Amino acid sequence: MEICRLEHIRKTYDTGETVEPLSDVSLSVNSGDFIAIEGPSGMGKSTLLFVMGTLLSYDGGTLSICGQDVAALGEKEKTNLRSKTIGYMFQDATLIQALSVYDNLLFAQTVGGRLPADPARIQELVERMGLPERRDFFPHQLSGGQRRRVMAARALIHNPKLVLVDEPTNDLNEEWSQEVVAMLNDAAHAGAGVVMVTHNNDHSQSASKRYRLERGVLEAMA
Repeated sequence: MEICRLEHIRKTYDTGETVEPLSDVSLSVNSGDFIAIEGPSGMGKSTLLFVMGTLLSYDGGTLSICGQDVAALGEKEKTNLRSKTIGYMFQDATLIQALSVYDNLLFAQTVGGRLPADPARIQELVERMGLPERRDFFPHQLSGGQRRRVMAARALIHNPKLVLVDEPTNDLNEEWSQEVVAMLNDAAHAGAGVVMVTHNNDHSQSASKRYRLERGVLEAMA
């Protein structure tokens, strides 16, 4: 089942000169896909994820998510689509500072009526990320790697259909990097479409499909 489709997406910025990080990007993300996107820094990989996640407008082409043309949706409809359908993991380890690990995950699970509270699911992810003794800690009490692991759990807590992750193994040692990538792989096997931006060639080898974004164009890798 197709979850997300981009056709000839174009995105430009005017910074005194025209910058075009996405000039002609087409991609289909299906249920069960684990897609890795590689490429040099500053070439638009994060921009691509923000466009796919409906957090950034685009200047040309078409984007559809779960059969809905994103350009035809109002802001409230896009917010609802994001809430119910998409899980994000950004480069910055941003968590709600006033909430504990457990409550960050509970909020992510239930916000906007996503799902009813499921403490067992929260505990499952807390344990898988090696944080059972930190579940009542606040973000400022965690290490960078621990915050990153909470973010991985948060991205998956509501069983999203589309998972978008940007350098998910930043701040992690090799053991936890492998575990986060394995968790993303498990999400794909359970039916999600996962798109991961990474500079780590070893981790991209775990993906079922690999692409390279350079000079605004996305190309499949062997």
